[in-house]
Amino acid sequence: RTPTTAGCVSQLLSTTYTMHGRLKIKTTAEQAAEKQKERAEKRKLYLAGLTKAFAKRTSGIHDEEGLKITAQLLIVNPDVSTLWNFRREILLAMKGEDQESWEKSLTGEMTMVENCLMKNHKSYGAWHHRCWVMENFSSPPWTAELALCDKYLKVDERNFHCWDYRRFVVAGSDQQPEDELKVSQHLIEHNLSNYSAWHYRSKLLPEVYPPPPNTPHPISEHALIKELKTVVEAVFTDPSDQSPWFFLRWLVNRQEKTPRMLQVGYVRNKENAGLLICVFSQPVLETEVALVRVDGSDSDEPLLWYTPNNEKYSYVWVAKLQLSSDEAHAVQININSSMKKTLSVDVGSTQAIEWVTALDVCGEELSDTTRSTLEEVKENCVTLDELDPGNKWVLLTLVDVMWALDSHTHQKKIHSYLSQLEELDPLRSTYYLDMKSKLAMETALKQHRIIAESGSKFQLSDYHLTRITLSHLLASTANVDLSCNNLTSISSLENLVACRMLNLDNNQIQNLAPLASLTSLETLSLANNKIENLDQIKFLEGLPTLTELNVSSNPICDLQNIDEDIKKTLPNVRSLILC
Repeated sequence: RTPTTAGCVSQLLSTTYTMHGRLKIKTTAEQAAEKQKERAEKRKLYLAGLTKAFAKRTSGIHDEEGLKITAQLLIVNPDVSTLWNFRREILLAMKGEDQESWEKSLTGEMTMVENCLMKNHKSYGAWHHRCWVMENFSSPPWTAELALCDKYLKVDERNFHCWDYRRFVVAGSDQQPEDELKVSQHLIEHNLSNYSAWHYRSKLLPEVYPPPPNTPHPISEHALIKELKTVVEAVFTDPSDQSPWFFLRWLVNRQEKTPRMLQVGYVRNKENAGLLICVFSQPVLETEVALVRVDGSDSDEPLLWYTPNNEKYSYVWVAKLQLSSDEAHAVQININSSMKKTLSVDVGSTQAIEWVTALDVCGEELSDTTRSTLEEVKENCVTLDELDPGNKWVLLTLVDVMWALDSHTHQKKIHSYLSQLEELDPLRSTYYLDMKSKLAMETALKQHRIIAESGSKFQLSDYHLTRITLSHLLASTANVDLSCNNLTSISSLENLVACRMLNLDNNQIQNLAPLASLTSLETLSLANNKIENLDQIKFLEGLPTLTELNVSSNPICDLQNIDEDIKKTLPNVRSLILC
């Protein structure tokens, strides 16, 4: 605002004084000294107030003076949680039987809190205290509080304290999710960059338009299509605005809401001993594991289930099961009351696998309507990429949309977009490399599913993998080759409980701890990695069937007498390659 003449004169006079009839302007140093003195006086008064308030609390004195002191202190600095706590203690101690007087006190608190919010509208303590006051009203003024939220969101539309408080108010009031959805729409129309309003919308839509059970979409199909069309208009309005892009990606991403059994397998370790393996789409408790009956038995097998990592929740559950190798067996898996699967184990067979459901999210294909809409979104994004090349949000969304449509069909294009993103957004290059790895694993696993029944080898060499995803789908696979990649962590390989041969040559692996659970392992190749000491080899001590080990071209090979140390550590290893 343009200052008035009177204001300018007042400001000038405040920094000048007269000496010998001449006007003398104070120096900057003099002004700074005065301000420092003023701050010191204010600090002294504030500390005196704090001392008095703390003394009252220590003495257990709860009176009007305490309320007055805390109010004065909190208006100056509303972020002192101890003062808010003391204030609540005073109010509760002074609360009498007179409900009208109590309500009046609470109304006064609301005014005091709002004064504090004027000082700092992002004060944790002030918003928390306001919630407490509302909870103590016999009939809280919910409507007025919604108006207050509107007021403060106009001041700062991304004030998450106010958004949290609004959710609290809505939960206690008669305000319906449909009404709040209109509020979010209004805020978005006012400003497309309002990320908080987009996020709030993503929380409201599943309430207003819940998706059918066991579907991967976040909302019902009708609402999904409508929202997709709306948000595409928003991104065309300003392609550089990331807020609607986040919302669009949320709509497109398919997520599994409930776990499914994906695969059941039997792998024979010895003549009659073997492992029964159940694989799920999400980590589950033991109670989710199916009941098992063998060869038409009338009773369930008393199996002791365990997980590879000894966690309560796991993608993979394993049990030891004795089946004679001299005859065929039928293992019945009672998944639920209406779904059963029979796993056939042939005479002398070393492996049997039965896929229970499809690998697609929720085991469902896209409907024609949804597929058509996603194709439209894809084409619109392609157009935007042509109009605004180098926009990372366009490329990211294209990756998500194509992944949702069919990652196998669009594999090359997705890979190309991810490579572009690596160059455009180098700070997140590792993230894009991990997405490439996930794409390669997902594509290879879909192909592996087709041939896995025959006990085939899973091989994904020289794909520049930086991480291993979906490893639980290899739980029943006996031979795995992940050599010639860029792996540094192999933590997810703990799921390979049936693996007999594992090739991890030419990676960047240092830690072998995840391999400690692979008790079926017979051959392990770790050539050209970064294994430095015998401590890593000791993680393999509990693998009774490990007889072949290759650790050539690792730093450990330079250690003196390392061959003898390894043989002492792993006495069952008959073939050891160190160079």
